[in-house]
Amino acid sequence: MATLRQTVAELGALGADRRSGAAEIADRAAALLEAFCRGQRARDPQLPYALSALAEATLAAHPAMAPLLNLANRIQLAAEADGRALLALRRLLAGYRRERQQAAKAIARRFARHLPRRATALTYSYSSTVLAALAAARSRLARVIVSEGRPGYEGRVVAERLARMRIGVTLVIDAALSEQVEAADLVVVGADAVLARAYVNKVGTRLLQEQARARRKPFYVLADTSKFLPAGLAGFHRLEAAPGGELWRDAPAGVVVLNRSFESIPFERGVTLLTERGALTPAEVRARLERQPVARRWPRLRQGGQTNGSGRR
Repeated sequence: MATLRQTVAELGALGADRRSGAAEIADRAAALLEAFCRGQRARDPQLPYALSALAEATLAAHPAMAPLLNLANRIQLAAEADGRALLALRRLLAGYRRERQQAAKAIARRFARHLPRRATALTYSYSSTVLAALAAARSRLARVIVSEGRPGYEGRVVAERLARMRIGVTLVIDAALSEQVEAADLVVVGADAVLARAYVNKVGTRLLQEQARARRKPFYVLADTSKFLPAGLAGFHRLEAAPGGELWRDAPAGVVVLNRSFESIPFERGVTLLTERGALTPAEVRARLERQPVARRWPRLRQGGQTNGSGRR
């Protein structure tokens, strides 16, 4: 049986993963929560506090990744379901990964319709949603251009997986990727979060978007609605910096190593946001964000500051 302490620790360890996409990390968090639920009793009076502690741990694992923040919100909503916390959480988790998989398949189908035949697609960083879309559209692809994805080299992972699918791949250094936009028919990226007027992805995405716009190349952002971040959770969203040691482990004294992982990129003309529900405009994104329920506890937590780690204020 997975204990609360063990599950909180394992959720915290997800923060060390700098190569996987947001959706994959959220799926692993859901699996940890399922393991915790299996040993719980519905009538345990401490259960709502335990779920709140798990919600906080999920929230803190990767503050730049909206799927984790939304999963944390849904855990807390379950904790606030009077007398039905365990049932509510089990129902949530039972369909969570299935919903994610179905959403990825729907996005892949929609993306394939936008591709010309023998297309050259350019992508950046690692996104399981983008990888699934490229795999589904491989009959229409001539090749994919991707960069290394330093410092974690997640671009190599993308290149290797595409090559296994017999999709032609060109790998370039990160600094050379923007000049490859001219050689591509389109650019496609994922997103770690979708906000009211912008989306979040790896640093360097903004430059690619600007290059695509200057060259009038279609630019697609693929993201399912688990990455939509409502205003009530936006205060917990942080564009975290990764450890400097990833860039230079033994940097000499006097050298400040800044390893910023994520950036916020505005939705501009020429950018298409593709979701499992189709292409959404910024106005449609904002309308959807306004309808998303947010747990009662989050505003209090923001105002009250620190917790004691037990799910109590």
